[in-house]
Amino acid sequence: MAITKTTLVQRCEVYPKANPEAEATTSQAWPSVMVVYQDLLDDTEDADLPVTATRVKHLEKFTITHGTDDDGNPTQSSAATVVTGEDALVQSICGAVWS
Repeated sequence: MAITKTTLVQRCEVYPKANPEAEATTSQAWPSVMVVYQDLLDDTEDADLPVTATRVKHLEKFTITHGTDDDGNPTQSSAATVVTGEDALVQSICGAVWS
């Protein structure tokens, strides 16, 4: 009576740079990746399952983090997007278009 989740990459789409003249330290200077995942939830003992859900992720080279400093002023920082939790195919595509 355990629900299992199987995730498959349905498709990946690579979009061109939003601004080819942007600084290389911004995501706009790099292609972005859209990934469509298909999640299958199943339990062999449950007649209502399996259930399929689709989810979409948009990945950019840099992740922007918003916060506040000690004085309450808004801050913004940027770091390379970590894709190690994504499917191996997605990691390969991101590595190819962001290098």
